[in-house]
Amino acid sequence: MTTALIMAGGKGTRMDLDYEKPMIKVNGRPMISYVIEALIESEFIDKILVAVSDNTPYTSEYAKKFPVRVIHTDGEGYIEDLASILSNRKYVEEDEVIMTIVADLPFITGEQIDDVLDNYYKRGKPAMCVSVPASLFKKYRITPTLVYKGLVPTGVNLLLANNEEQDQSIYESHNVELAFNINTLNDLNLSEHYIKK
Repeated sequence: MTTALIMAGGKGTRMDLDYEKPMIKVNGRPMISYVIEALIESEFIDKILVAVSDNTPYTSEYAKKFPVRVIHTDGEGYIEDLASILSNRKYVEEDEVIMTIVADLPFITGEQIDDVLDNYYKRGKPAMCVSVPASLFKKYRITPTLVYKGLVPTGVNLLLANNEEQDQSIYESHNVELAFNINTLNDLNLSEHYIKK
């Protein structure tokens, strides 16, 4: 079984907006809707969980329109909330394959998710980080959150639900859609420009 876990409980403070980051509209729709629909389209994903918190009440209500399970977390931070979910057997079984994904990837598709999962299963390692080349960010003038050895994490990761340190591989994707992790108002403006192109 492969479970997708959308992390949608953060404050999104870098956006400096009054409303919840997952609910920011791109091309007239909340960003999280694109992520959910891509996961539904995936051939590999069996179950979708959406992690929310007191920071994201509108996201919580909106997600209930989809065939997902909404999980309320303490909203203490990405790592803390993830660890809490992975150790809770009400939500995931031990050693179940979990794809963690951020709620702000409005251009991701089911086909790209399947490409990531296909690579994960071929590698045979318990964990995988999905990154894109920093050159893509430069080309599209997107602001990277972190650059490590010429690669930028996309906010998509694979791991087993056991809260143990896991041997990890890095998958370098060249899909520019994975680079549009909307973290700033500039990223949002660029995404609208990308749609028009």
